Amino acid sequence: AWHVEVLPDDDAGLARVVEEGLRAVVAIGAANARLAVLGRARSIAGVIVAATATVGRDVELGLGTVVLEHGHVGPASHVGVGVIVNTSAVVEHDCRIGDGVHVAPGAVVLGGASVGARTLVGSGARILPRVVVGADVTIGAGAVVTEDVPDGQTVVGVPARALGSAAAGEESS
Repeated sequence: AWHVEVLPDDDAGLARVVEEGLRAVVAIGAANARLAVLGRARSIAGVIVAATATVGRDVELGLGTVVLEHGHVGPASHVGVGVIVNTSAVVEHDCRIGDGVHVAPGAVVLGGASVGARTLVGSGARILPRVVVGADVTIGAGAVVTEDVPDGQTVVGVPARALGSAAAGEESS
C-alpha cells in the first residue's frame, strides 16, 4: 500500500521543506491564502514549469509561480508572484499577470492583455488582446472579455458583462 504522510498544518509543511533543504511552491487555490503562505515561505519559494509547458526565453516568472501541463507563457510576458497558469492555459506575448492570479485550465489571455492581482480567469475564458482586467476580478468560465474590467467585478458571458447587469441577461427596470 502507498503511504502518504499527512502534516497537521502549513507551518509543519514549511518546516519540513526547510529541514530537507528543498524548494517549494504553494498551490492553495484561494489567492489571498496562497499569497499569505508564500509570504512566510519566500526563502524556499521556487518556480515550477511542467515538462510539457512552454515558456518564452525572456519571460519573467515570479517566485512561487507554477505553469502546469501543456500551459504556455509567451515572449515578453511578466508573470507575478504566486501565479497559477493551470493545465492547458495560455498567457500570450507581452502580457502582464499580477501576483496571485489563477489562469484556470484552458483559459487564454491574449497578446498585450493585463490581469490584476488575485484575479481568477475561469476555465475556458478568453481575455482579448490589450484588454486590462483589474485586481480581485472573477471571470466566469467560458466568458469572453472584450473590454476593460474594473477592480472587484465578477464578469460572465459572451461578451463578458458584470454579473447582475442587464447585459448579463437580467431585465432592467
